[in-house]
Amino acid sequence: MRRGLRLFLPLTVVAATLVTAMVAAPPSFGAREPLTFEGGAAAVIQNTAVIVSLLAVWMLAAVALTLLSGREIRYSSLEMRASALHCFALGLVAVTSFVLTAIVFSYLIPYHVGVPLLFALGVIAILTKIYGTIAVFHAVGTLVAGSRTREQLAGRRWLRGDLAMVVVGVIVLGALRLIPVAGPIIWAFASVFGIGTALVTKFGRREPWFLAWRAVES
Repeated sequence: MRRGLRLFLPLTVVAATLVTAMVAAPPSFGAREPLTFEGGAAAVIQNTAVIVSLLAVWMLAAVALTLLSGREIRYSSLEMRASALHCFALGLVAVTSFVLTAIVFSYLIPYHVGVPLLFALGVIAILTKIYGTIAVFHAVGTLVAGSRTREQLAGRRWLRGDLAMVVVGVIVLGALRLIPVAGPIIWAFASVFGIGTALVTKFGRREPWFLAWRAVES
């Protein structure tokens, strides 16, 4: 119970911070004036500034959660690198299930019952995405800057430990996110991997989702 609180309380704070940052970001759609060179340049600069701001929030969130639950993040990262296809497949199933369940809660269930269920589903989906994305940061950082031997790790002074791997992962994926067309696609795939990994590893705790019932031996 305490391990679960240690993980989900900071995860809830991280989720609130990221949702607030996304809501505060200026919208990129709606009616627009005729596009000119100056207007296009200003739009690009504004879009880049918003992305960089969100990446900064992701960096703070990843550092905070890794400091509080580094072992869980490391377990999830290891599972992702060991069973990437399994995590991706489960992530696709989970995303599809979230969408279909949201549609059911929105249209096929009475309003006073569906809204609380829809809110609970949204909270679960956001927490799963945030945790899984941070696990993806760790996995990417380990693949890019991870040591290959114990001697190499012992000789390092900076790029060692879970926090360093997460920071490297945020920087690498953040740089890819700035690419106009490929960036959102890469992050979409990263989200699918992260959601699948979070569900496979039970948020890094490797415990059953439900308590196993055993008959009392007489």
